[in-house]
Amino acid sequence: MAKALPSSRAVTPQARVESASHILKRFYVAERTLMRTLAAWFVGTSQWDLKRQLSIDMWQTAQHADALRTRILELRYPRRDVDRKYDPDVLALLAEVAKAKDSREFVAGVYDVLLPALVASYQAYLDRTDSLDDAPTVYRLQHIVADKQVQMERMHALMERVYGNEPDSVADWRDYLARCVASIGGLDGLGECVPMPADHPCAGRPPYDVPRTVERDPRWRPALFHLPHENKYDAAGRAAWKRIEALDKRVAMQVWSAISHFNEIWAAEVPASVMWDLESEPWDFYLDLARWSWDETRHSTMGWRVLEGWGWNVPDLVPWATGLYNALGSVPPAQRLALLYYYEEGLLRAGTKQIELRILESAQDDGSSQDMDYDWADEAIHVSYGYKWLRHLLGDDSAGREELRRLTDEARQIMADFVTAHKDDPAAQLAPYFERLFPVVEAMVRDIPDDGLAIEWAPVVADEEVLQEL
Repeated sequence: MAKALPSSRAVTPQARVESASHILKRFYVAERTLMRTLAAWFVGTSQWDLKRQLSIDMWQTAQHADALRTRILELRYPRRDVDRKYDPDVLALLAEVAKAKDSREFVAGVYDVLLPALVASYQAYLDRTDSLDDAPTVYRLQHIVADKQVQMERMHALMERVYGNEPDSVADWRDYLARCVASIGGLDGLGECVPMPADHPCAGRPPYDVPRTVERDPRWRPALFHLPHENKYDAAGRAAWKRIEALDKRVAMQVWSAISHFNEIWAAEVPASVMWDLESEPWDFYLDLARWSWDETRHSTMGWRVLEGWGWNVPDLVPWATGLYNALGSVPPAQRLALLYYYEEGLLRAGTKQIELRILESAQDDGSSQDMDYDWADEAIHVSYGYKWLRHLLGDDSAGREELRRLTDEARQIMADFVTAHKDDPAAQLAPYFERLFPVVEAMVRDIPDDGLAIEWAPVVADEEVLQEL
């Protein structure tokens, strides 16, 4: 008979590397899929406060998925199968979460059912594992749990403030998803697995898809465009804008920058929609597009903060447009990304951001200058994302580059055709906004020393013919 010393301590089977890595992979699949689901529902959500919250939570979820994925690769080195053979029951659960019929159901499903279930499974893992042997996982999960708890608290406070009492149907949806979570043995899969509750009134809904057109918060009037460079047919809008410009080109840039930033939400919706449409790309693709989308939401919030800081009634004075997304929502994902890349690469190549920053500094607008400085830093990163992933999608050769040019030119033409088709639509007319805005701006103008800056500037546009009229 062999001999050995007694074990120095008792351990649980689930704390061994193979079991731990399997459980962590389930967590990763849940976080990865939740990230894409939050991105898609961000696109389809109109309420401004909720939209911002979904965006930041989507980006944080991308960070959580990345942290888990990195740890799985550490535990399974040199195996690289983290992005293959996902647990089908976790995918089925997340597919049900996405099927909410409206934003209130979606929030209830994610923040009242899925996130608490994730936190419970994470906490059970922390209680079960060895804090010395598995210290890198402990560190990651503790920080993820802290983020999730803040997300839930923040969302619950927001929903109470914005919506108040919830409809009865939300309770039914919450009950259905809780049963779905239980049916797969929890997010860690350690509980008893039973069939999904197919007889529940909320079961059997069709698969979710990201919206191909968006709407804005109902506090705003419907608007297709937001500044005079978008619609070459809107002569009255340009004339009304030139009254603001006549006050001083610095003043015009301050207003332009704030309105433009606020309307960058379309640039957040494009990568978010692409994240949903393309489900089998390399992990870094989603990580980069999540950052791209969240950055653009930050830029939109920068504009909102400036407009609110001026004390304006923003829904009355400032258009919040849908045209840039809606014109291209149904085209292939790579083409949507190509047009966004065209705009952002063009801004950097022309030095437009630097010029805008100098004008804002000349206006002694410290807040807007700082916003633009960070915007510029972000956009340089976004151009690198576009360059990298469009070549991945289209090919990094002459044929791929030609296809990028073709897709971009076609997208610009689609945008031009959209403008033409809607040129007489009341939602395409900007003059009413700028006419209401002019006396507000005029009353706020202050005298500052003239630094003699020669102000020459032009935006990047899809249809360059409009530049002749600005």
